[in-house]
Amino acid sequence: MVRKRDGGMTKTGTIACAALVLALTLLLCGCVQKQATTEIFAMDTVMQLTAYGSGAERALGVAEGELARLDAELSAQRTSSEIAKLNAGGACENEEVLRVLARALEIAERTDGAYDPTVYPLMQLWGFGTESAHVPQQTEISDALGAVGYEKLSAVTSPYALPSGMAVDLGGIGKGFAAETLRTCLQEQGIRSAVLSLGGNVTLVGSKIDGSDWTVGLQNPEGDGCFGYVSGKDVSVVTSGGYQRYFEEKGRRYWHILDAKTGWPVETGLSSVTIVSADNTLADGLSTALFVMGLDKAIEFWRASDDFEAVFLLDSGEIYVTQGLQGSFRSERSFEVIAR
Repeated sequence: MVRKRDGGMTKTGTIACAALVLALTLLLCGCVQKQATTEIFAMDTVMQLTAYGSGAERALGVAEGELARLDAELSAQRTSSEIAKLNAGGACENEEVLRVLARALEIAERTDGAYDPTVYPLMQLWGFGTESAHVPQQTEISDALGAVGYEKLSAVTSPYALPSGMAVDLGGIGKGFAAETLRTCLQEQGIRSAVLSLGGNVTLVGSKIDGSDWTVGLQNPEGDGCFGYVSGKDVSVVTSGGYQRYFEEKGRRYWHILDAKTGWPVETGLSSVTIVSADNTLADGLSTALFVMGLDKAIEFWRASDDFEAVFLLDSGEIYVTQGLQGSFRSERSFEVIAR
């Protein structure tokens, strides 16, 4: 069941928004509390961390160190990382890395492979994020699929090794796990109010200084500005979409979100999926998984769950919002509320 809602914002009330990272706007003008912001490049994306309160600058320094450590452990592209060593045939005994891998397999199983950390051989074949990105031959894709499939992996125990020829990329949940780690790090430093923008992953720590909710803008994939806004506190707002990383060949666009069963970029009629959840890592994984599922299966999956809400933007421009966000999502455009 869906209920249609008219947009609740006028042009004069619209928050300026050019892109998701900028769209946060932080909405804290006039705040007298101390504020510190740092911008760094990690996990293949630009990240912005902002904390409020006494000790904010010092706390961000500690958080930066944690982020660098996680990047060095989890990046499949770093030849010295624990994941790269695992992919090269080594055995992993790092408890933190194994914990992330176990979580990845848990989410893969829950989504029946819509999220699958073993697609790394396919990502390498397509060359996403490199100057050699291209459309592979179907025979190459078929060969690579032989080394793909989360169900081929054993339960995660230490020391852990992958089956011969297989490789994993934890990028699909890595930023979510990093946000979870940074949230805990900042809270241990006494920070109760912060915004962590890790690429398309935005984690809201606590509320604004005045106790009100933060507002996060959701990027319009086809142009400047935002198509909607989500308000909340102590949640992660994570968006996945084909517009975020892609290449074009012979006039056709190919994006980086692959179907682990076919080896091709998914085409489900969705332009973007945004997940809102208190579970940072889950939000990261589900944003990809529900994009792969498509609207109908994603709605069915949501109705069987109780730990996240979602915003779906279709290629047609239609917007669907799950019932739990009815009071916290707004848009200038009409949208439909999905009921349980």
